[in-house]
Amino acid sequence: MDCCAHEGPAAGDARFDFQRVADGVHVAVAAPAYKVNSNTAIIESDDGVVIVDTHSKPSAAQVIVERVRELTPKPVRFVVNTHFHWDHWHGNEVYPAAYPGAEIITNQLTREAMVRKGLKRIQDHVRQVPAEVTRLRAELAAATTTEQRAKLQADLRLAESYLAEVRALKPALPTMAFERTMKLYRRDREIHLLYLGRAHTEGDVFVYLPRERTVITGDAIIGWTPYMGDGYPEDWVTTIDRLAELDFDTIIMGHGNPAGREWLRTFRGYIHDMVEAVREEVATGASLDEVKQRVPPRLAPTYEKAFATYEHYRPWRAGLLANIERTYAMVS
Repeated sequence: MDCCAHEGPAAGDARFDFQRVADGVHVAVAAPAYKVNSNTAIIESDDGVVIVDTHSKPSAAQVIVERVRELTPKPVRFVVNTHFHWDHWHGNEVYPAAYPGAEIITNQLTREAMVRKGLKRIQDHVRQVPAEVTRLRAELAAATTTEQRAKLQADLRLAESYLAEVRALKPALPTMAFERTMKLYRRDREIHLLYLGRAHTEGDVFVYLPRERTVITGDAIIGWTPYMGDGYPEDWVTTIDRLAELDFDTIIMGHGNPAGREWLRTFRGYIHDMVEAVREEVATGASLDEVKQRVPPRLAPTYEKAFATYEHYRPWRAGLLANIERTYAMVS
């Protein structure tokens, strides 16, 4: 991977490390934020730009628009959403506003999930964030050190800002949807949009650049312990195996720095071994509490160190226990 990084512009806590992955292909790796942001891939072609994923809020997407304008005068023609989770599509509205005519693409399963579940979660945030603001104000009033007060004041500002954004959100749903495969043929580049099966959600979209030997995975592959709350642990490994049949060297993940195929093997191994360990325990009649006690020691020697790089995002043990709970519910 030919990788040149620099810190880009920021909006609030939306900060990105911009890295060049291949000629005309960049990734904006999201830094830790009060409300998590996804990575964004920027793919430049002869007649325009394709954006993959748009973060948790419009102000974060606006940072990417500013960066794209620094990179090229060409317009953003397509925006791809890899799945329905809020931190990957709530910035959609920024692109048609900045680039009239920009089309937003995903697969039919993901668009349906956005309508059925994603829009509801926006309203959940509108209802829930005021309680966060109230809690932060109370904690700020009770803070006893300068350091505590400074952090709480910063978090309070970000929570208030996020609440204002989510209340004003104009959800921009995809304008184009495909079933299994869609290909964008530009004069200088092929961009394949693929549905390979259930994994992180029911409708994960992979973006494959065959000439650049690069795949963009959304949260079907990430740099730390995966979130499985909407996932399909038993199907996930099969989907990864289909992905592995593609000819690529570089993975642009939904979160975390770009990686190579060795991380694909580690990530697959974790899901496979966790699912098999839970299945074995369930077959003995073990309760959920017993499974939560027995499985972590089996996986820790192989995977704990590998997944501890991003502990500030999702601690290894907490993430594993949540994944065990999801898997137990699916297999028992």
